[in-house]
Amino acid sequence: MSLIKNSILNLSGFMIPTIVAIPSLGILARELGTELFGIFTLAFAIVGYASIFDAGLTRAVIREISLFRNDHEEQIKIISTASVSVFLLGCLAGSILYILIPFIPGFLQVSIFHIDDVKSSFKVLAITIPVFLLNQIWLAYLEGHERFAIINMQRALSSSSIAAIPAMLMLIQHTLYYAIVGLLIGRVISLIMSFYFSREIILRRFQLSKETYFRLLKFGGWITISNIISPVMVYFDRFVISHLLGANKIAYYTAPSEAVSRLLNIPTALSRALFPKLSAGNADGKKLEKLSYLLMAGCCLPIVFIGIFFAEKILVTWMGSAYAGEPAKILQILLIGFVFNAMAQIPFSKIQAIGKAHITASLHMAELIPYLLMLYFLTVNYALTGAAVAWSIRVMVDFFALFYLSRKLDAER
Repeated sequence: MSLIKNSILNLSGFMIPTIVAIPSLGILARELGTELFGIFTLAFAIVGYASIFDAGLTRAVIREISLFRNDHEEQIKIISTASVSVFLLGCLAGSILYILIPFIPGFLQVSIFHIDDVKSSFKVLAITIPVFLLNQIWLAYLEGHERFAIINMQRALSSSSIAAIPAMLMLIQHTLYYAIVGLLIGRVISLIMSFYFSREIILRRFQLSKETYFRLLKFGGWITISNIISPVMVYFDRFVISHLLGANKIAYYTAPSEAVSRLLNIPTALSRALFPKLSAGNADGKKLEKLSYLLMAGCCLPIVFIGIFFAEKILVTWMGSAYAGEPAKILQILLIGFVFNAMAQIPFSKIQAIGKAHITASLHMAELIPYLLMLYFLTVNYALTGAAVAWSIRVMVDFFALFYLSRKLDAER
């Protein structure tokens, strides 16, 4: 029953920030206007995509800590080595973003009177990336030990700050720059809290290990491939829309997409509880998997039915009257895809937990080009609705492929 308990703890860690985020995003949508709010949601996507620069080490740390729970010396090597590596990679990612700033407004087709605000905002965003990546490593240590009560206390407080502070700074000045500064402050608060809860291992001593690094990288290398490709398939629709249709259109897609992203916290809560258990070689793996599917369906399906029937009312109440009509239709389409995306978290976690990360990476490589071609074709011909259909078809295919592969692995073991 600890799977249920840990899932509930994880879900509570997501629920509180979500409750804070709903009004905060509504304020940001109204104060920034559709174009700048759309770019603000793209900033979230950029930080999320920066996870490719952790070289898969975050996921590898969770698995390694699960395997070496009784070896304190090895845990010191794991956290020290991963922390230094990821911080340096984060600085590299931030530097690349900073160099690309002059080209971003043109690519996103930003209106001329917002260009300076966008450039200033992305300079701040570049600083956010190493802070975000280092925070993920320290949380991974706690997750490997299944300390979900502590993790979710941290998540509830820090994620609430990340959601609320940008909206609060809107009271000072209604610019994208102030919203992104608020995002950075929230990330720094999150890092400080992660350090506090993980200080027992971080402050013990730094012990870099070449052997540990290559072991982490061997597993994390395949995760990196997934981390490169998966965010493209998750977030690239937003950038394609902005490039093809203009930044002034993107908010009509990202508002419903952001709603679905918040809902994805539900399957994430369960998969995060499942992964360390399967990594540690839990004898009841099949029972845990079956229970996971039942929990996932029971949690997600009622929300999806409500969301589909009341899509327009939800968006208008949340974001304002500008989001009536087509955005509601987009939300309905994305919610259908959400169900399959939620279910896919289970076979995905299972395959990676048994050390077969190359399988998920290979699958993502096989999906990438067909998805991008479909996304481009449907967006050009059917605009925002086409992009939503492309995303939903992609996650459906992903679920069925992962489910088949996980069953095939069961047959081989």
